This record gives sequence, C-alpha cells and structure tokens, in this order.
Amino acid sequence: MRILLVLMMTSMFFMTNGFAAKDGKTLYKKCRGCHGIDGKHIPFEQRNGILAGRDKVELELIIKAIYDGNYKESKLNKIMQKVITKFSPEEISIVAEYISRFKN
Repeated sequence: MRILLVLMMTSMFFMTNGFAAKDGKTLYKKCRGCHGIDGKHIPFEQRNGILAGRDKVELELIIKAIYDGNYKESKLNKIMQKVITKFSPEEISIVAEYISRFKN
C-alpha cells in the first residue's frame, strides 16, 4: 500500500511540474535576465534583441532559427541557443505567444 501511495504521489509531482512548464510566463523566466520582464531591455547593446512589439509569427521564426543554429545575427545567439534548445516545439510556440503580448 505504501509503495502504491509513493508511486501515485511521484507521478502527480511530475505531472504537475510538466503542466507548469507549459505556461508562457514560466518559460519566459529563462529569457528575462537578458530581455527584461517586459521584453524592452536591449541585451548586450544589441537592439535587435528587443522583443516588445513583435508578433507571434516573427518571434516563432526567430526562435526556431536560433534553435536550429540558422540565425547568425550575433555571437550572443549561442547563449540563447543553449536556453532555447531546452524548449520543445510546443513550448517555443507558447513562449512566442506570451512575448507577443508585450507592448512597445
């Protein structure tokens, strides 16, 4: 009986954490150190890193290009690539949707 209870509690823990990671605000926490809470920060003096005011499609394309290593705009993208490669394609879409709500 104890083993069953432990297994149920463990599976609930992993299910809860999995669902929490699918939240755009939670995913964006990995990005805000450079891009700012509202996406208006200029990371490493690179103006193209401002995220506020961009639409979801543009953001998804850029994030996917960085993920694939095809966006060579800056050497700093290597930092982003390390963060982004931990995202699933679904999470990329979710975080792009969240960021697209940032206003200029």
